[in-house]
Amino acid sequence: MSRQVDTERYDNIWRGWEDVSPAPTRFAQHREGRARFLTALERQLVQVQPSRVLEVGCGSAIDLAILAERISGVHVFGMDISAEALRIARTHLASVRGRFGLCRGDICALPFTDGTFRMVFSQGVLEHFRDPSAAVQEQVRILADGGILVINVPQRLTGYTLHKWRAIRRGTWPWGWETAYSAAELLAMGRAHGLQSLECFGEEYWRAWGEPSWVLRDLYGKLHRRNPLARFTPFPQLDQFYNRLWANLEERYGHLFLRNVVAVFQKPRG
Repeated sequence: MSRQVDTERYDNIWRGWEDVSPAPTRFAQHREGRARFLTALERQLVQVQPSRVLEVGCGSAIDLAILAERISGVHVFGMDISAEALRIARTHLASVRGRFGLCRGDICALPFTDGTFRMVFSQGVLEHFRDPSAAVQEQVRILADGGILVINVPQRLTGYTLHKWRAIRRGTWPWGWETAYSAAELLAMGRAHGLQSLECFGEEYWRAWGEPSWVLRDLYGKLHRRNPLARFTPFPQLDQFYNRLWANLEERYGHLFLRNVVAVFQKPRG
C-alpha cells in the first residue's frame, strides 16, 4: 500500500453488516434512496456501452450489481481497501455471472493501467481524505479519453452533516474523520483536475427529525395519512401537488439541501 490506512477499522465495520437486514431489503433501499444517482450512472453508461465501469471504495457493491442487472453487456469492477467489504461484495455480484471483477487496493495507487475504464464512480469515499487530490488524479488517470467520472459525497449544508461532525468531535463516529462538500467545491475539484462538468445534483434524505428538509418534505404526508377524509376531494389533489412541488425542488435545488451531492464529469478527448 502507498499510505497507512487503518484497514482493521473498516473490516470491523463490515463484519456483521449482513446481519442488520436481508439482501433484498438492502437492494430495495438502494433502488429507492439512490434512484437519482443510479439513473445518472445508467444514463451515462448506456452512451458508452459496451463498456467497463469501476467503483472505487465499492463496499457492498450493491450499486454495481444493480447497474449490471439493468444494462446488458456492461462489465463491472469493484475495488475496496477492506477485505471484509469485498467478501460481501462478491455475494451481491454472484448473479452477474462472470461480468464482474473485484480487487483490494488503495484509491491513491489504483492497480490499473492508464485509460482502462469508460466510467469510474464512487459513493461516500472522498470525504475521508483531508486532501483528495491524489485519489481524484488516479481516477482521472485510469479513465479513457471521453470517459465519465461520477463523485458522490456528503453535502455540507444538512442536518446530517451537523450530526456527523458532533459525533466526530465526541469520537463516536465509526468511520473516523470525514468532511463534506458544497456543490461549488465539488465542481471546482473536478475543474482543477482538467475535467468538464456535465451535471450536478442532490440525492437522498437523512430521514430524521434532525434534518429540516426531510421534516418539511414529510410533513404533509404525515397529515395526509392521519386525515380521515384523505380519500375525498380536495385532499388527493393536494397530496399530488405537494409531491410534485417537492420533486421539482429536489430536481432543481437538491444539491443545496439533500444529504449527498453528486457531480458528473467528463475527461476531455485527446
